Amino acid sequence: MTLKLLLGIIQLAFAYTIIGKVALILAIPPGYATAIFPSAGVSVAALLIWGYRYSLGIFLGSCSLNIWISLQSGILNLESLSVPIIAASGATLQAIVGAWLVRRTIGFQTTLTKEKDILLFMLTAGPLACLINASFSVTGLLLTGLINSDQYSYSWFNWWIGDSIGVMLGAPLMLIFFANPRPLWRGRRFSVAVPLVLMLTLTISLFIGASRWEYERLQYDFKEISGDIFDKLKSSFHLHVDAVASIERFFYSSSFVSRTEFKVFVKNLLKRESIHGLSWNEVVSNSQRDYFEKRIRAEGYSDFSITQRDSQGQLIKATKKDEYIPVTYIEPMRGNEQAFGFDVSSNNARLNAMTRAKVTGLPVATGRITLVQETEKQAGFLLFYPVFNKPGDSQVEMEKSLLGYAVGVFKVGNIVEASLSNKNKKSISIGIYDDAGLKGESVLYGPSDVESYTSSLFEWAGQLDVGGRIWTVRFWSTDDYFRKHRAWQAWAILATGLLFSSILGAFLLAMTGRSFHLDILVRERTSEIEDQKLKLIEANGFLEINVKELERSNEELDQYAFIASHDLKSPLQSIFQLASWIEEDCSDIFPEETKRHLITLKERINRMGALLSDLLVFSRISRDDYQIELIHIQTLVEKSYTFNSISSNFRLVTMNCDAHVNLPRIPLELALRNLMSNAVKHHNKNTGRICVSYDRLGNEHVISVTDDGPGIPPHLQEKAITMFSTLKPRDDVEGSGLGLAIVRKAVERFGGRLEIVSDGVCGTTVQLYWPCL
Repeated sequence: MTLKLLLGIIQLAFAYTIIGKVALILAIPPGYATAIFPSAGVSVAALLIWGYRYSLGIFLGSCSLNIWISLQSGILNLESLSVPIIAASGATLQAIVGAWLVRRTIGFQTTLTKEKDILLFMLTAGPLACLINASFSVTGLLLTGLINSDQYSYSWFNWWIGDSIGVMLGAPLMLIFFANPRPLWRGRRFSVAVPLVLMLTLTISLFIGASRWEYERLQYDFKEISGDIFDKLKSSFHLHVDAVASIERFFYSSSFVSRTEFKVFVKNLLKRESIHGLSWNEVVSNSQRDYFEKRIRAEGYSDFSITQRDSQGQLIKATKKDEYIPVTYIEPMRGNEQAFGFDVSSNNARLNAMTRAKVTGLPVATGRITLVQETEKQAGFLLFYPVFNKPGDSQVEMEKSLLGYAVGVFKVGNIVEASLSNKNKKSISIGIYDDAGLKGESVLYGPSDVESYTSSLFEWAGQLDVGGRIWTVRFWSTDDYFRKHRAWQAWAILATGLLFSSILGAFLLAMTGRSFHLDILVRERTSEIEDQKLKLIEANGFLEINVKELERSNEELDQYAFIASHDLKSPLQSIFQLASWIEEDCSDIFPEETKRHLITLKERINRMGALLSDLLVFSRISRDDYQIELIHIQTLVEKSYTFNSISSNFRLVTMNCDAHVNLPRIPLELALRNLMSNAVKHHNKNTGRICVSYDRLGNEHVISVTDDGPGIPPHLQEKAITMFSTLKPRDDVEGSGLGLAIVRKAVERFGGRLEIVSDGVCGTTVQLYWPCL
């Protein structure tokens, strides 16, 4: 192997790796394939240009790329190392077969100037040869467990499409820069390569935008699903609390409840599989212990006694103390035999919960505990609801009237599983954590190592109040979530754009090839072109005339705009005066309908005059040079109010306006006049209130004008500040439709902004944000 060949192989391997890594940025989850893989095109073109000896470079490049991906994913081991080798073998064989098919069908060196040759090149080196690597690599992923059988067809199709499009785009670009004959291929750099690169840039930009949209939609859907599950969990836990509360009401309303009555009462409640047990725990003093145990034995439980657990966790007869709270009734009895007679106050965690319940009179849950009857490694909790003989006014009276506790025995896992639908169990991971739990005892459900889930793409959390304890419920997305919610829009945009780019490349190759052959004919007909030169000169003369005519038209258009905003006012005023004279002279002879027409005519003339005035103001805002002045806001507001000649039925109120600011006086006064005028003009009553306020927020002056009119609905607020737009017919409210547009332009001229705050029902506030100058 010569040094030149060795360097060529290394360069090809490096190019394959880098180009492939960049292309994988566009990979569709789970991220093992992309909709375009130009390295496949580089490979087949390299073997066509430099020969099969460069196959080693393809193998090394593919191995390097896949090992790089494995290292980034943290899954590189001896077993997963087989994937890069399988993928490299498939990529190398694919390039060899593709190059062989091209040589076999159209030959090489080829100029790719004929449509048939281009089509055969694209099909044989692309979709046909690319069947090889898709089958090799995706099968390797399946055998090593990186994908499952459900993902096989999707990954295979995606891999095949990516390699095929990569060949159809990458191979022609490679030939343009390295193939012979050089004059032909060099000439295609601008006519083929540049359009292809631009098309690829556009396609990738659209793909990124669509991917971002899909990501946001997936995130929103995840939060929606998590929120629904959270609501179900919340409702489920509340139902369990209500179940215990119903037992408390049952004992409170009855002078005595027998074991049979208790069993009948809780029978329907126990139909919920998530309720592990419901019990009645009676308060028994030490003096009552013997009588209590004899009473229970008389019910048929001959071996009954109050029990507790020793230091070894074994059940023993309860030691002597002042008070016991044994499990007196419990349903179902089957499976809960060990809990029957157990003194729950012998456990400090349960005793603390019962004490809180007794003090507050509310249901209280314990932290994470292992139930007496527990045989699985599942977190449980008890819910204690105190039952009093009668309500007491003091704490002492309540403690004396305490009969016992209605208790719910629950396993968190059972409740969660009952609230989850089958379709969500694999898509979303759930963890429930007791915020007040001690270290190692806070995990009620789900993973104890929360840090291991930080790589999850989506995460959401909510808090539950269960029996006075705050539980945090966390949700994480899984790979299954993305498989079930996989969207094809971004992939379709990318694949379609790339396929179109491939077709464009083939078309440009054909056109440039044809152009190459036509170049000879062009030389032969040079003399004919010279004959046409005079005609072109003549045509250029006509073109110059047309350009001058266009310039003259533009000048006339500017002059017309000036006339529209200045000279038309005088004729309008004359027309208005003539209408007034006609109205005065003929008022006695005109019918009522004609008089109304004259009134309407004068209104239309006034509207036109206002429109021309506003147009003039609107056009001057951008041209005039306004000076910054020290302005007293209160004085300017009162001046603007007086200028508008607003009816005394409207009251002006100012807030914090006794301030001096450095602002352009004329634009600010113009804005205030328009806003006050709009507040009166668009008011739905004859009386009202206009409030002008000032505030300083950071580096901005905020001047707000508020009215108590009908308001502007949110969906019409953008329209309200558009030129010539009115929210009501102009026959109802006279206006040019430029008021707010003028205000916004005046504010934006100095780098400020306008905001409308209104619910569309009662009142509108227009806030002007002026930068501090």
